[in-house]
Amino acid sequence: MKKKVFLFIILFSLLFVLPFVIAADSESNDTGDIVVDNTEDSRSDVEKAYDCLDSRVSECSTSLEDNIFTLLAIKKCKSEVLDKMSNDECWPEGGCKVKPTAQAILALSKAGTNTNEAEKWLISQNQTPSDLIWYLQIDSSEATTCTITYKGSSYQTTIQADKKISSGAGSCLSLSSNEYWLRVSPECYEEDIEIQCHDSSFMTSLLFKKKTSSTIYISSDPHSASAEGTTTEKIYSVCFGQGGTCNYEGSLWATLTLNYLDYDVSPYIPYLTTMVDENEKYLPEAFLYSLTGYTDFRVNLLQKQKNNQYWMEDLNKFYDTAVALYPFQDDTPQEKTNSQEWLLDIQGSDGCWGSIKDTAFLLHSLWPDQSRGETQADVTDEDCEDSGHYCMSQFSCQGEILSGYDCAGVQKCCDTPSLDNNCEDQGGEICGLSEECSVSTTDAVDTSECCLGYCREVGSVVEESDCERYGGDCRSSCFEDEEETTDKCDSFSDVCCVGKTTSEKSYLWIWILLILIILIILGIIFRDRLRPYWFRLKSMFGGKPEPGLDPRYSMPSSRIPFRRLIPRRIMPPSQTPIKRPVPQVKKESSEIDDVLRKLKEMGK
Repeated sequence: MKKKVFLFIILFSLLFVLPFVIAADSESNDTGDIVVDNTEDSRSDVEKAYDCLDSRVSECSTSLEDNIFTLLAIKKCKSEVLDKMSNDECWPEGGCKVKPTAQAILALSKAGTNTNEAEKWLISQNQTPSDLIWYLQIDSSEATTCTITYKGSSYQTTIQADKKISSGAGSCLSLSSNEYWLRVSPECYEEDIEIQCHDSSFMTSLLFKKKTSSTIYISSDPHSASAEGTTTEKIYSVCFGQGGTCNYEGSLWATLTLNYLDYDVSPYIPYLTTMVDENEKYLPEAFLYSLTGYTDFRVNLLQKQKNNQYWMEDLNKFYDTAVALYPFQDDTPQEKTNSQEWLLDIQGSDGCWGSIKDTAFLLHSLWPDQSRGETQADVTDEDCEDSGHYCMSQFSCQGEILSGYDCAGVQKCCDTPSLDNNCEDQGGEICGLSEECSVSTTDAVDTSECCLGYCREVGSVVEESDCERYGGDCRSSCFEDEEETTDKCDSFSDVCCVGKTTSEKSYLWIWILLILIILIILGIIFRDRLRPYWFRLKSMFGGKPEPGLDPRYSMPSSRIPFRRLIPRRIMPPSQTPIKRPVPQVKKESSEIDDVLRKLKEMGK
């Protein structure tokens, strides 16, 4: 019996602790606060993630997205991606769209598959954005007269000493409201416009802006000429879309893919740049920094990291973190290191993060391994770095971009190593001893602490809106799984968005189940002692006693001496006692008379 009791105590303790372990594990996975053994090498954790992805796609998914990112990460599921192709030119089958087609082209081209037909289809989706306004700027240090020629006609105008332009130039070029520029009519986009100034050297450039914004952007390719010289400007601005409407996210992926394939993507940059504010959920700065190298995009992107751990602008922190760090495969800012550490800390027990797509994209973006899943038949390009060259973003290459060599992600193979400019040339500054940079610093020729953000006092409190202070995000509108709160945002037009509250998980049913299990175990262990009570309880509810048991005592009848039970009539307490008749005994009448007479005489 003692052994059974001891076993019961151990079992009860395990059952009692189990719900708390389950609840703590669930909470850790939800919040990302779980701590793992840091004695393991981080590379082994990455290998574990690759192994997990391999096991999950032993049979490739039916999802096109899953298969595309699996192909990017480990070069598997290529045939499944091709099977989803429509008309041998676009994806998905049955309804071609820009974004999946661009992603599929990128994955297949990196796997050595010819994608010429798909590239043609993608380019055929070019459209002219209707939300942009373009201006021609003519600048001269002195007043000068200029001749502007287009469509076979020439027009005269004057650049005055105060930089203002005296008049428009035909139907294509009207004078802007501030009189400093000439507004270009949409009907004249893609027309060659020649400018010749006669009295002074001059410079021409194109400006553009969104119709609903006051921000003016300057074209990255201005032209200059001496007096009597000529410059030519041409507006070629396009986006990707279908049905007459530009698709911003599709345009981001299509531009990135075509840039990787060495197409000229400059016509797409104005549309992508001007529409950033309306499309923040796609993290456009990541794409634009990869395409242009502008430090403003880098700084704005790194400052969006949340809790020094991840990015989350569109509901999925794993996918968004992979997008945000995609341009930094040849760079390791502190924000990237922070995200890598966070991801390894919350890594699932199987090695994966979230879905197949999330795991594959994170590995491809943060820990790319070019040799994964590669077979000799897949190898069409030599590895750039193994061949003695240098992988880097296109804008970082100050030498020649080499074709026929493969790099991770969308990097290009450059014949010369990157040469850092000094901090000032990169648009940065060196913070003082009592200052810190708003983002991680970068290397320059003159310092390893070049701040491309802004310098602030060490320990200074960054002003946050009430919304951000209480864990919300300020946006023009909330996502489907968010709700608005009354907390204030810095911008009057923004609303505060927080995740919709969900009811807390209840473990009541677990406790009920455990109690039932414990009762069953107790019943099994002490069944002999409980047996009599069970039959007593059963007899109370009209159940038939077990043969051999006395229903009055619920004890075996063998323990009760046998005796006949005579039924008795019990008199109700409220009734009068019933008299029974006395039986009459017959005697001789003479004898009775004698006795009575003697008694009478004795009484005299």
